[in-house]
Amino acid sequence: MNDPIAFLAAHAGRYEGAGISHDGRGFVGVLIIEPPLNPSTLSYRFIATASDGETLHTEIASIGRSRAGAIEIVHVSNNIPGLQHFRLGDSGDGEMVLIHGDLADPQVFREIVRLLFSSETTGRLSYEWAMPGEAMAPRSRVDLTMTSI
Repeated sequence: MNDPIAFLAAHAGRYEGAGISHDGRGFVGVLIIEPPLNPSTLSYRFIATASDGETLHTEIASIGRSRAGAIEIVHVSNNIPGLQHFRLGDSGDGEMVLIHGDLADPQVFREIVRLLFSSETTGRLSYEWAMPGEAMAPRSRVDLTMTSI
């Protein structure tokens, strides 16, 4: 993927669907991809809410181009303290992959976030991660359908 901003802008809207968390709990996920703030920046928000109303996960990511033209991804969530910097990973058609941490270093937290659109209105958001000392593994996912633009 060369241009995640154009990719996300093409899918701007509100998506909702059922998901499964890393501990097997079901949740309703809502993904909102905002239209670009300007030609080189946009953001998305995701929240996963359990059936009892508990917020299992919430995140906001801003993706933009630096003045030098490089892609920068800043991410904040309720699961990782502070601002996190992600980078683009290798992506297939209709997919955006974001990577946090050194995937080859088992002594640090690592995460892969995948957003895959199977059509203009349906997609899947999935998370693969590992705590220090753990192996990377798929942890949670949500199948999404566009509910509004």
